[in-house]
Amino acid sequence: MNSQDYLKLMETIFDSVNEGILVTDPNKKIIYYNNELSKWENLSKSEVIGRHLQDVYDVTEQESDHMLVTKSGKPMLEKYKHIIPKNGKKIDIVANTIPLFQDDKLICVYSVCRNVTQIKELLEKAIQLQGQLGSEIGATRQNGTRYTFDSITYCSETLGQLILSAKKAAEADCPVLVYGETGTGKELLVQGIHNHSDHSPEPFIAINCAAIPETLLESSLFGTTKGAFTGAVDNPGLFEQAGKGTVFLDEINSMSTSLQAKLLRVLQERYVRRVGGKTDTPVNCRIISSSNVDPWECISRGELRKDLFYRLAVISLYVPPLRDRQEDIETLIDHFLKKFQKIYGRGSIKISPEMKNFLLKYQWPGNVRELEHVIESAITMLGEDQIIKTDHLPQYLKMKLTQLDMGIQEITPKEPGTLSHILTEVEHQAIMETLKRHQGNITKAASALGISRQNMQYRMRKFGIKA
Repeated sequence: MNSQDYLKLMETIFDSVNEGILVTDPNKKIIYYNNELSKWENLSKSEVIGRHLQDVYDVTEQESDHMLVTKSGKPMLEKYKHIIPKNGKKIDIVANTIPLFQDDKLICVYSVCRNVTQIKELLEKAIQLQGQLGSEIGATRQNGTRYTFDSITYCSETLGQLILSAKKAAEADCPVLVYGETGTGKELLVQGIHNHSDHSPEPFIAINCAAIPETLLESSLFGTTKGAFTGAVDNPGLFEQAGKGTVFLDEINSMSTSLQAKLLRVLQERYVRRVGGKTDTPVNCRIISSSNVDPWECISRGELRKDLFYRLAVISLYVPPLRDRQEDIETLIDHFLKKFQKIYGRGSIKISPEMKNFLLKYQWPGNVRELEHVIESAITMLGEDQIIKTDHLPQYLKMKLTQLDMGIQEITPKEPGTLSHILTEVEHQAIMETLKRHQGNITKAASALGISRQNMQYRMRKFGIKA
């Protein structure tokens, strides 16, 4: 077997394994990239092989395992990190990055990565279950909840008043509708209501109406009778399983209007009939629902029945977005820092003034959940550092930081026109300003804008821009 056939055989073998493999030469160019890593990162081999590491990945020399190993000549073993490919779904990996020498001369650096996403998810679920089964907070941990009102981190008067209203709602024992944008913490508030009420010793059962097909949702809520459809068995629905507890209908605005009509009957009659059944069973549980859109807007769009709204919203509670209670941001930052320092076994971590200024000024469209993910991401990207800087932001936020630094007035269109014209003009201005900020360095400007160097050069040619 000649050397070419041998290399082809090795490539076939490496492309069949379940680990991701990346090989770079001493100049930090990628010379091999296997199929498994291609699937994880949602990149084709043609987009990667032959290119410099920094043209493919948004990393500094201090952040790249391959670049650090190339420089030091020492392996980095069992390094945990995560990657966020084009599809946006985070993948957790553990990588071994090893230098290869021949006659004391470095010839390449290779890494072998294991996808541990499922293991991490299982571990997190196991921790949650362990918490629920523990006796630390008595019955609270055994009823299907993890949160009480004390779990909500805030300092604003707005949220303080909301929690006071929620406590009154807990004592009133009537249907409650909680609404607010995604990521504001609606379920924390709902679990707090359950645990502050007389229902707290009983089960808390939550179901996401947007995540389950209509037929499955109906049988899950109401239960089934044997023979109602192929494979159906006698099975109680959530209203029966909850007993005297609470059923939480998350994203009620995503439920079909036909199913809403059946839910309305349950609320009115306080009886439930299983799918295919002929007898009614009393409903003793409390029903709390939530919507990620203003309910009146849902009604006007025909997504929520008005008669059902009146039944669900005997008490309605609005959870304001994070941008409307900015005094909570710093409190939440400190809370999440402590949380993830403990999870990742880190010492005391601080935030640079520039980073804190950005976190306080950013509008947080994903609300508290987005802030939590950004802090976690920054901590995992720290390496040996103890200070979180803007360099540790996720890529999509680095683009926002660039715009914030430029000032929004500098990238607004000078004249009115069609949407296409306005977008083209704003894109042109953004590229010009970013190149100016980075003294014409195309690689740094591309990184700041969240695009590859090749993409940046294409856009510069399109607009006739010269560095």
